[in-house]
Amino acid sequence: MKRGMAAATLGVAALIAVSLAVAAPAQKDYCLGRGEHAVHMRAADGAPIYGVEVGHGSTGVVFGHQFMSDHCEWMDFARTLAPQRFRSIAIDFRGNGFSRGGNGPRLDLDVAAAVAHFRGEGVKRVVLVGSSMGGTAVLVAAARIRPAVAGVVSLSGPARYGGMDALAAVRASRVPVRFIADRKDGVFGADAQRLYHAAVARDKGIFLATSGLHGSSLLAVPRAKDYLLAFLSRQV
Repeated sequence: MKRGMAAATLGVAALIAVSLAVAAPAQKDYCLGRGEHAVHMRAADGAPIYGVEVGHGSTGVVFGHQFMSDHCEWMDFARTLAPQRFRSIAIDFRGNGFSRGGNGPRLDLDVAAAVAHFRGEGVKRVVLVGSSMGGTAVLVAAARIRPAVAGVVSLSGPARYGGMDALAAVRASRVPVRFIADRKDGVFGADAQRLYHAAVARDKGIFLATSGLHGSSLLAVPRAKDYLLAFLSRQV
């Protein structure tokens, strides 16, 4: 009898555990602020992509984060753009943050999904901004997206990452491009200069800091931040 009661108790416990698992709320996005909203997209290969949209401007900006990061990296900067008539999406690349699932290293497809979302909402001009691996992703995406985006900015993006070849991309892309990097950032600073010299876009530029910072952290350098803002302001 005791054995039967124990089995019944375990069975009830299992049912309760399943019930709790089903009833558990979705994970909360603590970077989602008032007036901002979550966006759920699909990349061309089916990967589910999560992002947060900020602002209601006429120019869209897609932000891609660096390695071991997520959309939160770009939220503060996206909020500074909102009063300037920019509408931003900071995305989580596949396998990061809330973007769970998706195969392969094609982060450029995640960027393209955000551009498609903007265009589906009627946004005509879109600029891509990415840091580190996100910089590589936006450069590759800019070379492939049609109709072409209005501009692309790479902060410390390496020439190659995860099967994406930014060097080949800038040799084929006419999209206006800016590179922001740091001379003290090893291969990342060197790659920014390689990419700049290889780029065939007539409208191209580079800003090199000497702060030892990397990726989106470079925006702590006032001149680097101003350089990015000046380029974005041309798109409004």
